[in-house]
Amino acid sequence: MRRVLIAFVLSLLIVSSAIAGNLVPYYDYFDQNGDVFSSPARLIEESGVTHFAFDVTTFSGVDTLAFFSNPSDLSRYSSSLYEGLMNADLDFWASFYGDFNTILSAFDSSSNIPAMPVNELTLAQMQAYLKDSFGNRFSESQKAYIVLNALNVPALQALMEDDVMYNDLELSLKFYGGAVYDNGFGWQIESNMGFIGSENLLSNQKNLLAVDVRADVGYAIHLFSDRFSIGGSLELLAAMDNRILNQSFLLARFNDDIIPMFDQNFKFGLGFGVNFGSMYRHNDELAFTLDLVNLVSLRKFYDFEPTDFVDYNGFDEDRATYYQPMDLVLRTLWDKGPYHIVVEFSNVVDQLIWMKEYDHLEYDFFAIPKFGFSYDVNEELRINTKLGSSRIAFGLDYKAFSIELSSALDEFGFGIKAGMKF
Repeated sequence: MRRVLIAFVLSLLIVSSAIAGNLVPYYDYFDQNGDVFSSPARLIEESGVTHFAFDVTTFSGVDTLAFFSNPSDLSRYSSSLYEGLMNADLDFWASFYGDFNTILSAFDSSSNIPAMPVNELTLAQMQAYLKDSFGNRFSESQKAYIVLNALNVPALQALMEDDVMYNDLELSLKFYGGAVYDNGFGWQIESNMGFIGSENLLSNQKNLLAVDVRADVGYAIHLFSDRFSIGGSLELLAAMDNRILNQSFLLARFNDDIIPMFDQNFKFGLGFGVNFGSMYRHNDELAFTLDLVNLVSLRKFYDFEPTDFVDYNGFDEDRATYYQPMDLVLRTLWDKGPYHIVVEFSNVVDQLIWMKEYDHLEYDFFAIPKFGFSYDVNEELRINTKLGSSRIAFGLDYKAFSIELSSALDEFGFGIKAGMKF
């Protein structure tokens, strides 16, 4: 069996090397590091059948909720833009006067807007116009319009770089079902669909609309003794992605028209991933797992342009091959009577890979440790709490129903997750 597993992994590595001409890192928002297929050695102790189950997840920053309830709330981010414009020099206006004039001319008379500053006198006239307009003339809706369109001009967006419109919006639905047998073999079929928002809506990040169908299969065996086991899992998936610019997302709500939001290519693709894990059971209460997740995780996409909905001219191959950075996950599992504790350390290796690809990323120490505790009140009711990735969550499982409330620790945001198993 060991030879079969080694040959299988080597074959996947050879295949991946052959197709990985232009590798681009990819983050899978629906990848569940906590399930048994991402820690496949645990399959040796698991068993059960899930005929059908679903989870519904919602999460949002309060900033986004405020904007959706009142788009003019975007005006509160105009202060930094105003201060930056007031301190702008002649070189700045020589480069970006036309962009700013285009924004203003949508609602202000051309006779009111000063000419491009070319000396200290005309610069003072522009500053007087800005002071009077932002202080007395512009409405909250007009200020919001200026902020919204300034996001499309890098130099104007840079003036608001210290402002954060906390988003982290997640609206997702998951369907799944499968079985894990007593011999260490298990399988699962899963479908995900959802909208995943960027962290900061005032940045140049993108939001994600995604749908996928994936199948997992895994197998685990004891090695050397009944205390030590190893396992591997394979995931195959078909996916559709569409990236949505922050400015397009905000504009869709501002104008109550979602169609222009989809101005980026739709991506349709196939992919596969391989996980490998090991588990050492110290006694009936304590076990340790070490997993190598995304040992190989590749995806290949074909682009479908928005104009193809009207004038179809076929799919265009995306020349890049996308990969999920691999990671090491170390867990301690403790179960004693009604008490259950999970301590996890992860996202050490994958953060280093992401930072190597993108210089602007910073290492997040608080993304590494995770903690989970649950208590069985009785055979039908379990209380849970989780802490990790700058979020805290409280939930309960009652028979086939589960519910979880979560809150961000670093920003003002909260969410709810509910599900059922049959």
